[in-house]
Amino acid sequence: MSVNNNLVSVIVPVYNVKNYLQKCLSSIINQTYTNLEIILVDDGSNDGSEKICETFAAKDERITVYHIKNSGQASARNYALDRCRGDYIAFVDSDDIAKENNIETLLNLAELYNTGLAVSPTQKFNENLSFENEEIYTGCASKIAAVKNLLYQKFIFHTGPHAKIYKRELFDGVRFPAGLIYEDLATIYKLFLKCRRIAFTGEKLYAYRIRQGSTMRQNYSPRMLSCIPVSQQLYKDISTKYPDLEQAAASRAFSVNRSIYLQLPHDRKQERKQVWQEMKKYRKTVIFDSHARKRERLAALLSYSGSEIFHLFAGLYKKLQMKV
Repeated sequence: MSVNNNLVSVIVPVYNVKNYLQKCLSSIINQTYTNLEIILVDDGSNDGSEKICETFAAKDERITVYHIKNSGQASARNYALDRCRGDYIAFVDSDDIAKENNIETLLNLAELYNTGLAVSPTQKFNENLSFENEEIYTGCASKIAAVKNLLYQKFIFHTGPHAKIYKRELFDGVRFPAGLIYEDLATIYKLFLKCRRIAFTGEKLYAYRIRQGSTMRQNYSPRMLSCIPVSQQLYKDISTKYPDLEQAAASRAFSVNRSIYLQLPHDRKQERKQVWQEMKKYRKTVIFDSHARKRERLAALLSYSGSEIFHLFAGLYKKLQMKV
């Protein structure tokens, strides 16, 4: 058990997840670290999730439930951030599961290395979950090293807010931008940049559910074009203040726009043109960046064949991956 007694605010945005919510909340209330403030923000649920929240709150005094008008995950998180009291903050999505030692392990790492942020890798699951046994290691990375891995999407650093613990003050002046698909990407790098170093463990402490209806499986929405301002701001913030990370920022900006471009319907010609122009800004840098992911370098190279051929080959590659 942790020797410190910091209050940890666990923020859970909830929206129409009645089939998964009980397992999620059970994983939180059964954490080995018990000094928790559990904030459930019911984002206008109408499937019974709102009742499950109240049932759990009636049984556990650590739980506070807020019912708000549906306004999206980012707004729900911000609502909780404006009201939480914890020394540290953690996020759990309402269809995911936290390993029983999630909070305790990350909190101890943050305290051990005297840093504002500690992270762990995640594990995917569908229905059946058994956390993988593996060699457990811990360490601490400099800000530059951590942000570099975050941008290249390597090692255990990822842009989701989950599987991390944050000192409360990191969110001073930082909130999740509402209405965007990439609100996580627009936010997490800013928190990393506020830290001198980031603690980490190789133990998988968080499992996120793969299911239909997730953000990246939705049909076309104008919100998809948020990839453009988000990637532009990320590239500007990082390349201006940290020139050594310019290539990494270009790689992530290219990756975000490439991902959305391949999801845009063919008849959305104007939107496709806009995202394509963003890809072109970064592709040369990505091609000659030996640290970039191979698939991004290949995509950047292939983009010189033109948008139609790029889309054709990228589509075939995606189909081949699905068959494997």
